[in-house]
Amino acid sequence: MNENLSGLLWQPVILLKSMCVPFGGFGGLSVKRAYLALQEGKLLYADWTLEASERRRELVCATGWTFYDPLVLPFRLEGHGTHLIPSGTWVLPYEVRLFNLYSQLVCLLDTLGEQIDHQPTAPELLALLQFLTQTR
Repeated sequence: MNENLSGLLWQPVILLKSMCVPFGGFGGLSVKRAYLALQEGKLLYADWTLEASERRRELVCATGWTFYDPLVLPFRLEGHGTHLIPSGTWVLPYEVRLFNLYSQLVCLLDTLGEQIDHQPTAPELLALLQFLTQTR
């Protein structure tokens, strides 16, 4: 079971998922780096920290997604069923600039959410919210 998968065409990607809360709207954003590859139509996932030589069967996960054509990035995973990567996730080509941009946005949204939770009427927060809502 020590099958080496380093010979597959592993693509560095950004997994971007907008999360929704039940009975509500936007619940946050998830951004993650990973490596994806196809093996006999099955989409495989490898953690970002795994070097190519470490991508063996016991360290790589099947995602539950199947594809009959080569992966053409970007695309959105759509469908039903149980999958390691949820439906609605965007698979983007990995670029440092793009990953950093989305990572900073996640930090900003988390900080903003914490401020709203702790001091929803703070003057600085209200000024920031007014600025953000005027830029639409």
